[in-house]
Amino acid sequence: MVHALGLPPWPLCRLRTSGAYEAAKATTWINQRIHDGRPLGPEEWPAEHCGFIEKMEHHYICASGAAAGQHHRHDMPVPPNAPPPARVRRTTAGLGGWPAAVRTGSGNARAARGGRESGAVWHMPEYPEYVAAVVFAAGGVVNALLAPHRFSTAVLFCLAVTSGGLGVAGRSAAAHPTIATVLAVAALLLALALGLLLLADGVLLVRRYGPQAALLATGAAGCAVLAVLGLDAVFHAVGGEAFGALVVVVNAAAGYLTLLFLVFAGYVFVRGRSTPLPETTHVVVLGAGLNGERPGPLLTRRLERALTIDAARAPDTPRVVFVVSGGQGNDEVRSEADAMADYLRGRGVPADRIVREDRSVNTGQNLRFSAALVDGTTPGHRATVVTSGFHVYRTTLLARRVGVPVHVVGAPTSPAYWLAATLREFAAILWLDRLPLVGLSLLLAVPVATAVFEH
Repeated sequence: MVHALGLPPWPLCRLRTSGAYEAAKATTWINQRIHDGRPLGPEEWPAEHCGFIEKMEHHYICASGAAAGQHHRHDMPVPPNAPPPARVRRTTAGLGGWPAAVRTGSGNARAARGGRESGAVWHMPEYPEYVAAVVFAAGGVVNALLAPHRFSTAVLFCLAVTSGGLGVAGRSAAAHPTIATVLAVAALLLALALGLLLLADGVLLVRRYGPQAALLATGAAGCAVLAVLGLDAVFHAVGGEAFGALVVVVNAAAGYLTLLFLVFAGYVFVRGRSTPLPETTHVVVLGAGLNGERPGPLLTRRLERALTIDAARAPDTPRVVFVVSGGQGNDEVRSEADAMADYLRGRGVPADRIVREDRSVNTGQNLRFSAALVDGTTPGHRATVVTSGFHVYRTTLLARRVGVPVHVVGAPTSPAYWLAATLREFAAILWLDRLPLVGLSLLLAVPVATAVFEH
């Protein structure tokens, strides 16, 4: 509607209507008048559209009155010689097609009060959300070429999609109501499905394993997603200017984080299905929690995956050496390395093919200490690291960071536990590169601010 009238979109005027149907009818009528070159003065407005068009509230400056700073309002008497908004002709002299004859904002008010009719004029891009989306996407392409393994590439593309979504929601809803409705319904169903899935998974795991922090966080994340949907429902029922701005900000932040998590889940799913290196000489098994003195379910699956790699080798090739890596946790009765070594011996692996690393207490130390053991005994080795599928991506990033040239493969994970574990890994990845990722994410404030002012 704003664009059809030839007015700059932010924050010159705001349209309100009781329904999208009336907005679409009024917009169609105005576009047809502009296309036919017919006048759009108030005396030309049909009775069924007057109520809608007259709800434009913010000040605007007509082309003929911009230099003198003459402000007109639709709720004030309009002089007979004042041109209607449609007479403001667009030019491409300003950045992004912004009309050179029209300016908005506090800078314009100061120019009007000071009587300044010349000087430098700052032009706002006509579609700032789309401009931001293009910039973010270009940054994602560059980052993908320079550092394809970094998660910042996904962050930039998610910023681009979120910025573009803000533009579609704020500027294209009236012009393309069907497309906007389809996108809104798809986003609503996706958010509803994710929220219910997280909540149900959290409740199931808490009932099975007890109230652990990571499991409670899964249910809390599901509640947060559902709370955002509830906030949208309340806004549709209540409305309000300040409330509407809050809803825009909350939806943008929640949509961005949801999209980023879904992209990360895709990373985890793909990386978790990596295959071992050919001619592997050493298999490093990363430790996990124990169940008493024996490996727990996660660790058992990792050990079985390592045995599968050894069994897949040709009969005439040397057997692999197993490096079991894991120290003793505060709540464990023995080291994870000792428990893994006993499990492998029970599966028929000779003791001379098992190397223990029992000092590490985190993944970074697992990789460094295991690499030091292997480098000291077998120069020119080819090592494959085995961990859980959801842990492969972060292990690969940590291996690059500590300078350990290894290949990482994943062991299968229980479907009920995979979502909660992936959410925990998502938080760990954000913390691992917290400064650049938070810095990039804060750039979302630019398109969000323009969307709020447009609202």
